[in-house]
Amino acid sequence: MIEDIMQESKGNGSSRQGIYIIEDGHMTYCSEDVAAMLGAEQSTLEHASFLPVIRESVEKEKAEEFQKLMEGRHRRIHFYTEACTGSRGPISMELYAQLVEDGSSRKIMGFMVDVTEKQQIETKLQDTLKDLADMKYALDQSSIVAITDRQGRITYVNDKFCEISGYTREELIGNTHRVVNSGGHDREFFKEMWRTIGSGNVWQGEFRNQAKDGSYYWVETTIVPVKDETGKPYQYLAIRNDITDNKKNEETIRHMAYYDHLTGLANRRLFDETLHSKVETAKAQEEMFGMMLIDLDGFKYINDTLGHLVGDKLLVEVAQRLDRIAGDHGFTARIGGDEFAVILEEMQNVEELRTLAEAILSGFQEAFLVDDYELNVTGSIGASVYPESGRDAVTMTRHADLAMYRVKGEQKNEYRLYSAEADEETEHLFSLQNDLDEALEKDQFYMVYQPRVNPADGTIHSMEALLRWDHPEYGSISPGEFLPLAEKTTWINDIGDWVMRAVSCQIRLWQQKGLEPVPVSLNLSANQLLQTNVVPHFLSIFQEYNVLPGWLELEITESMLIENESTARDILGSLQEHGVRIALDDFGTGYSALSYLQKFPVDTLKLDRSLVQGVSEEAGYQPIADTVVYLGHSLGMNVVAEGVECDKECRALRSLGIDEIQGFYFSRPLWTEEVYPLLVSGIIPAPTQT
Repeated sequence: MIEDIMQESKGNGSSRQGIYIIEDGHMTYCSEDVAAMLGAEQSTLEHASFLPVIRESVEKEKAEEFQKLMEGRHRRIHFYTEACTGSRGPISMELYAQLVEDGSSRKIMGFMVDVTEKQQIETKLQDTLKDLADMKYALDQSSIVAITDRQGRITYVNDKFCEISGYTREELIGNTHRVVNSGGHDREFFKEMWRTIGSGNVWQGEFRNQAKDGSYYWVETTIVPVKDETGKPYQYLAIRNDITDNKKNEETIRHMAYYDHLTGLANRRLFDETLHSKVETAKAQEEMFGMMLIDLDGFKYINDTLGHLVGDKLLVEVAQRLDRIAGDHGFTARIGGDEFAVILEEMQNVEELRTLAEAILSGFQEAFLVDDYELNVTGSIGASVYPESGRDAVTMTRHADLAMYRVKGEQKNEYRLYSAEADEETEHLFSLQNDLDEALEKDQFYMVYQPRVNPADGTIHSMEALLRWDHPEYGSISPGEFLPLAEKTTWINDIGDWVMRAVSCQIRLWQQKGLEPVPVSLNLSANQLLQTNVVPHFLSIFQEYNVLPGWLELEITESMLIENESTARDILGSLQEHGVRIALDDFGTGYSALSYLQKFPVDTLKLDRSLVQGVSEEAGYQPIADTVVYLGHSLGMNVVAEGVECDKECRALRSLGIDEIQGFYFSRPLWTEEVYPLLVSGIIPAPTQT
């Protein structure tokens, strides 16, 4: 058959066309016309390396397409190019090549056509069909092949078509491809395909077809129009390759990227993309829609007391119940931890959003059954409406988040709809969150220092560095107001870094003035603690300011330890090994676990104000405080009482053997210039009681 093609492919002048075969990168056959079109002798091309030849003959990017085909990155190529033929000069050429894998070898079969003259343009595809017919066997071994007439009726199918579709040849021939239509493509998809091939152009794309047994399969398809003598297509050659496995892999990867692995709901990425898309649609069609954020109340306690396995099962139950309630009305997602979100896509008025929020709250009243436990969690919901609550996805999310933040801070188990007019405080919080972007850049933060003293003689043992914000509009803002907002953004890490540098710089300035600094403690956020490079980063700051790590004490809370036990233990241990002191802050705030005092490297134990307040009362917390002080001392810890405000508390704590006292009884937080004389004297006298 190849010999016949060799004779047919011979020609003169601009009507030349021919076939070539490449095996494992070398040209094992080429017709004389192919050699002529490449500007070489036939004998020199056979068994020659193909890439160098084609690179000398055609445009660079076209040669690169051949290389991708030879490497298996393409299954077929088909293009037109300018080719250099030596003495005859450049010609216009059409090239087609098909990859056929046979065991361990790779074979490429193709044709070249000189289409310089108009006559060749009119006859090239008819001759191409002859060439393709001679490659039929090779294609049948690797591809799904079908030929249809101009009306789309099937006139030929190969065995692979029958095999993958489940239909016999008799069932397919005379029918159209509607027999395998899965309904997965819309009318415009097919209109575009027919417009392309009907105009004589090659169409390439992917189909999802349906086999006779009802199963779906995907094929990568190339449809080549075959033209008659008038240049009009009279039949179509379709070459397909099965890509079902690739599609399944793509779907698996997509599901992993866009869906929560625990609950099966959409994740934060898909939620954000859906919300952005909904905003654009609502903007174009002038529609109203709403969204809500739901944060679980009481989940942390269950997770901490019953363990993460029970906590995860509870989240699955919550997700399923939420999806049953809200899924019929909109789009539900788990966007992180114990926080969920709902987009109410079709909404005529705000009451529909309120009704859904109330339904969710009502639905959460029934206990969740997990293993042998009946668990009760409720939800705090913050909602926003387009366009009243914001005209972009970011603003809507922030407003819903701020509304939820207000619910969490007030009564919980309730919903709140963001409204700038009706909620000035929420607007204030939103303004602060936005202004955090400029606070560092415009140097609006500053530090104050509160002494920690020996209750027996008033000597200053250490100080706590406290962050303040001098807002240009609202004045001095305490960290309790703005740090929770910073925790919701990446600014918390930048702020924490600024504090570390500011304190290190201040210690160096005290040293340069000839003072002997006392250790300074500062609060560490969970985000800072869990950064992968936290230890080398902190050490680099100490080195930059020439400050010994022992002058710094990092204060952490029990909640940080509970939520990140393994990682926190490793990081804190490494910091302590380098000389940094670790303090456990707010001990005694409700869920203190004594085991954490043994598990974690802690140098200082700070009693929370809730223990200090009742320590001077006869029926108060003195036995508890006494036990905690004793426990801390037995573990070699320095014990500090914070929030001490009166003489009775000071005397009671002194009798318990407390090491240090911090609070307004001895000193309020001081500006840096106020600290200097105290460091010179090294003592703060106890206030005179009246």
